[in-house]
Amino acid sequence: MPIFDTHSHYNLEPLFSGRNFVFKIKENDPILSQTWQDHWQQAQKHGVKKALIPGAGLTSSHSAVEVAQADPNLYASVGLHPLRAQKAGIFAALSEIEDLADQDSVVAIGEVGLDFFSLPKDQDLTIIKSNQEKLFIEQIKLAAKKHLTLIIHARDQADQAYFRILELLKNFWPEEEPIIFHCASGPIAYLEAAQKIKQAYFGFDGNLTFKNAANIRDLFKNIQNWNPKRILLETDAPYLAPVPHRGKICQPWMIAETAKFAQTELNADLAQIYQNSLRAFKLEDYNL
Repeated sequence: MPIFDTHSHYNLEPLFSGRNFVFKIKENDPILSQTWQDHWQQAQKHGVKKALIPGAGLTSSHSAVEVAQADPNLYASVGLHPLRAQKAGIFAALSEIEDLADQDSVVAIGEVGLDFFSLPKDQDLTIIKSNQEKLFIEQIKLAAKKHLTLIIHARDQADQAYFRILELLKNFWPEEEPIIFHCASGPIAYLEAAQKIKQAYFGFDGNLTFKNAANIRDLFKNIQNWNPKRILLETDAPYLAPVPHRGKICQPWMIAETAKFAQTELNADLAQIYQNSLRAFKLEDYNL
């Protein structure tokens, strides 16, 4: 059964060039001798037919486009992650993101949104949250202007970021284009409200398989009962490796484990999910 990984960071280390960055990786780990091309080939051997490489900043957006241009079955999104909102010159970078959005391989703006999960305690949180909102609004408008899918990143220890995202979407998103709630999480009321958005899709990652993630599985079942045509599968590689690889660097091929779990444990229709994924990015070869 073909798989479309709708969110995989082939553009981030160590997947991109095998550089030891952020993660603690032993010097003899084979992953340090691999590049994104190796990971893409391995993913294809496990049934992955297409993948979306998301941008999370200016550099990674450029890299996403670079990777996607190398293969017609790879696609890119470009955008500035909410945690970039405090960086100097970040709003000036929006013009470059807009230029990148015109590349043929770009099918979405993202990942963008609000992230209040772990904010610095020694700074004015009102200003930080305000800057995140301003950055998010500008990219909502950009996606609407370019008629591109919008990929949402939402994270918070409480509920504020989730429901604020819904408020901003209500005010600025025209609902004429698809919108993806990446790594679906949050209060059930938030997800139920998000389901009312005309072309909303929900991405599920390796944490769907975690023993302590019953809430994520409940979200999956909720959406599956509401409309199975709105479910997507993602890796978010190199993050969120599924069981039995939890705690390791997530490699793109591991989405096969998540897909198998979704099919056997949650009665997911993988053929339907593949078609959902094509539709979410408005690709021409999906079946209506």
